Amino acid sequence: MRFLSDLLGQPAVIAGLVVLLGLIALKKPGTEIIKGSIRAILGFVVLLAGTTLIVGTLSNFGKLFESAFSMQGIIPSNEAAISIILAKYGSVATFIFVAGLILNVILARLTKYKYIFLASDHAFYMACAITPVMMLAGFNTIESIIFGSLLLGVILCIMPAIAHPTMKIITGKENESFAHFGTLGYWFSAQIGKLFREKSKSIEEIEFPKSLAFLQDSNVSVSLVMTILFFIVAVISGPSEIAKLTNMNLYVWAFLQAIEFSAGIIVLLTGVNMLLEEITPAFKGFSSRIVPNAIPAYPFAILFKGTSNALLAGFLSSLLGGIVGMLIQILMGTVVILPGIVFHFFCGGLSAIFGNATGGRKGALIGPFINGIIMTFLPILFINLFGQFGFLATTFSDSDFLFIDTILGSIAASTNKVVLMATILVIFISPFIMTLIDKKNGSLK
Repeated sequence: MRFLSDLLGQPAVIAGLVVLLGLIALKKPGTEIIKGSIRAILGFVVLLAGTTLIVGTLSNFGKLFESAFSMQGIIPSNEAAISIILAKYGSVATFIFVAGLILNVILARLTKYKYIFLASDHAFYMACAITPVMMLAGFNTIESIIFGSLLLGVILCIMPAIAHPTMKIITGKENESFAHFGTLGYWFSAQIGKLFREKSKSIEEIEFPKSLAFLQDSNVSVSLVMTILFFIVAVISGPSEIAKLTNMNLYVWAFLQAIEFSAGIIVLLTGVNMLLEEITPAFKGFSSRIVPNAIPAYPFAILFKGTSNALLAGFLSSLLGGIVGMLIQILMGTVVILPGIVFHFFCGGLSAIFGNATGGRKGALIGPFINGIIMTFLPILFINLFGQFGFLATTFSDSDFLFIDTILGSIAASTNKVVLMATILVIFISPFIMTLIDKKNGSLK
């Protein structure tokens, strides 16, 4: 079991297995199967290496931000949150994860929700997020695994379905969706964007003067913006705080951090391209033999290409929303949720991409700003429900984790476990019911 847990807990391995199954289904020669599977794994590892660079620099930025503005409070972090769960309920979370992946394929095969969730790292995070709900309800181990996996299987199908309409606008493709558990926030941003559909041009169409034409190179523009941000927090924090992170000169270190951040995006995109080169053709074999008409839900990085303006605008707008929310909390005297820089970059940037797709520049700025405020207050509800499990210094950061846990956690805390069991069963059979209704009405695609 430990072998399977370690193996299936690696998103790169999952990507390789998808390609392996797809190429086998296409009856490709053994050499092509080996080559394609290994290249898919390599692509995902390169992608993760880029993500590690980005997260590392953002982590340093977050520490300086906290020091620069003398803020103490709770910083939401998915990684910190899952470490709390794994320390106490690691086996339960792992079983939920593995069974949930299997149920995702079964639901895609039997219902109209043909989405295969390919971001297995986020699937694992969701398994960890579901686990404390089961504990709060008083489920035993077997009950937790059964009902947790039923819930996870549905979530892995439904969230890509929610993202799919906007994804078709962004990519121009019918057969691609999105796998990242900030989906509810991105959907909300897309709805906000629709209010400005006829009134705002795409944020990617910003025309630079000839003297600033070099900014149209996304790598250069991202480097310069991040350099300015790092210089600001580094100067305010002062040499003593910088000394805790490096022995370098303050300005040299700040500049190199910004460059490392931009390099991380380049590495990430290189991995994405490698992965898609192998997984796209292989997925055709996977879908035709195992899940007919399957729609792959790709990891978030698929949207990073050609969206540098939206990413930066969304990051800054979401961060501003987080700061506004934090200031409101200080005035109200509540728990203070500090801006999580990693969250605001990734989820803020992706919110802007979704908002830009439906509402141009205004959607790209307003959606992430409102999301930033909402996601500064939602963790307080999460802490109130799950503080007994160790969530007093951190929480999950992304919208889907927090919304799902808050809603189901409220049911678990206010009723008995039978009610939560019934709720999860209703959720699980809903895709089947919707499929039957559509089939009866002749609207099933």
